[in-house]
Amino acid sequence: MAQAELVSIASRARFTDAQTSPSTAPVDCPLPVAFRRFIAALAGHPPRPIPVDADAVDLQDRADHLGAVFGGLAAYLPIVLDDAAQNAPGGLELTDAEAILADLASDLTGVIERAADEMAGRVE
Repeated sequence: MAQAELVSIASRARFTDAQTSPSTAPVDCPLPVAFRRFIAALAGHPPRPIPVDADAVDLQDRADHLGAVFGGLAAYLPIVLDDAAQNAPGGLELTDAEAILADLASDLTGVIERAADEMAGRVE
């Protein structure tokens, strides 16, 4: 299930990029550079398939992968939200977005890491 969510995130990112053409983006806009860095970070850490006979290392690898994905998204998110807020009439109230993402990342990776610990016999 986690893999489907990652595909969905990447798909949304591609659609975001498709809406901005170089001729309409402001010259000083950091969004295209941030987007390329985010996609490069994702491409640099592809998920390794979890085998049927998974062990704790397989689950820990997945937690590490999600940590890298959320880390890249955490760097990209403020730039995207700032760009949206600057272009929305009256701005946008998005003060909790980064905290929500940090909580989500912690919750999801924590659940997988706990499962890995249980599988390895480190937690009862």
